Amino acid sequence: MQKNKGKKERLRVNKEFTKKRTISKTLYKKKFTAPLKKKRKNVYDPKEEARLERIVFGDPTDIINNLSNGEDLNELNIKKNDKDTSIDNNTNNDSSTHSNTCEKDCKRVAWVDEDDARYSVQDAAKAQNRQLPNDVPEKLYKDFLSNKYKQLVGTPKWAELDKVDTEFDDLDNELLKHSCHLEKPKVKNLPNSIIDIKALSLINKQTHTEGPVVTSVEFHPFSTVALVAGTSGILSLFQVDGIENNKLHTMQYKKFPISAAKFLRDGTEVLLGSQYYPHCHSYNLLSGKTYKILLPHGITNMQKYEVSPDGKTIALCGRLGEIFLLTTSSKELIGTLKMNARCKSLCFTPDSKTLITHGDSNEMYVWDINSRVCVHRAIDDGCLSCASIAMSPSGQFLATGSKEGVVNLYDTKTVLEKRNPAPLKIVWNFVTSITSLKFNPYSEILAMASDKKHNAFKMMHLPSCTIFSNFPTFQTNISMPEAIDFSPGSGYLAISNKSSSAFMYRLKHYGNY
Repeated sequence: MQKNKGKKERLRVNKEFTKKRTISKTLYKKKFTAPLKKKRKNVYDPKEEARLERIVFGDPTDIINNLSNGEDLNELNIKKNDKDTSIDNNTNNDSSTHSNTCEKDCKRVAWVDEDDARYSVQDAAKAQNRQLPNDVPEKLYKDFLSNKYKQLVGTPKWAELDKVDTEFDDLDNELLKHSCHLEKPKVKNLPNSIIDIKALSLINKQTHTEGPVVTSVEFHPFSTVALVAGTSGILSLFQVDGIENNKLHTMQYKKFPISAAKFLRDGTEVLLGSQYYPHCHSYNLLSGKTYKILLPHGITNMQKYEVSPDGKTIALCGRLGEIFLLTTSSKELIGTLKMNARCKSLCFTPDSKTLITHGDSNEMYVWDINSRVCVHRAIDDGCLSCASIAMSPSGQFLATGSKEGVVNLYDTKTVLEKRNPAPLKIVWNFVTSITSLKFNPYSEILAMASDKKHNAFKMMHLPSCTIFSNFPTFQTNISMPEAIDFSPGSGYLAISNKSSSAFMYRLKHYGNY
């Protein structure tokens, strides 16, 4: 009995406890009393996805249904029918001509601004608070901008509407263009007295590690690449664009101050020489490998050398009047020439058959490369000791620079034939030794420089033989110019100096490179 009573008591207590719990639940809002249900995972519905795609992106059939007129559909049907008939009848020529004419007819202007037809050049000049020349041929401002862009940059390839049929012979040229290779554009004669020039970013602005003296700067003969090398033994390659000049690659040669660096083998190799060591380095641009090459016996350094225009021969200045001839392929000695005085400078003729040398005397030596014989000697007017010599790519002019600061410009024929040739022009603008002479590829500019004095740089117009008076200016800071080079199209001028910089200038008369 007592057990039953205990059970009843426990049941009564449990009921009262459950009542209290239920009463406590009523204190909360009704929406929280029910247990939360778990959300179902979304099930992939392809029909729903297709419906949403049609809402957002539209139906592909709408492209045909929403055409403005039925002429385009007729043209498409005509194309299809012509293509089918051409396949059946094997008339490929007719189909190709029809497709070409259709492409020309279907091309339309992508976007037109109505204000362009009303905005004149004078209105644009007033809005910009500037003065334009009175002889501007364009009346509309849009024509003025487009012609100015074509003059500076040229017509981009994407903007060319007319496609020219290329044959198999022109495929190589197209490949070269796509791989940043260049073709020399046709340019007009350069005006004299004043040159249109603009300073751009430094070529080596991303590095400045080539050395305190940048001894070499040179443009690639076929692509928009330039090399910069100096006394720190560092060679850098840059992508030339005039704005960023991004660095492509850098090579460091420890304890090897670079005196000269030049492109060889159509731009696939860079040869580096030093005035302190009887060996040189060769850097292959295709494989990215560098090789150390010992110079032939008797050659103690490679400070001053020139490469023939055909790229087969290297002429190297020796110590006691020797001129060593090496092959560009194996760097082997193939001949030795001997002057009565020490050789300081040399240059090849454009046909690579003749070599002209100059040095610590007043005589210029003319050598036949094939026979290794001196065929002529000419006296350099007023020169006691020569420091540099250069020949124009056209072969018409020969320039010599003396240690007294005088530049003589000759007609090449008179130098090759006469004992005492008369200079076409004598430049007296310098007071220190002429260390650099360089003609541009079109033989219209002769650049002259001396690394012994600040801003000792001049450019002469050819064939008028007048000095450009507007460069350098008082604001120009070239410091002491060391090396000079022009780009293949004369669009850029590079000047290195003894302050670890390689300056670049834009010659606006020529193309974009």
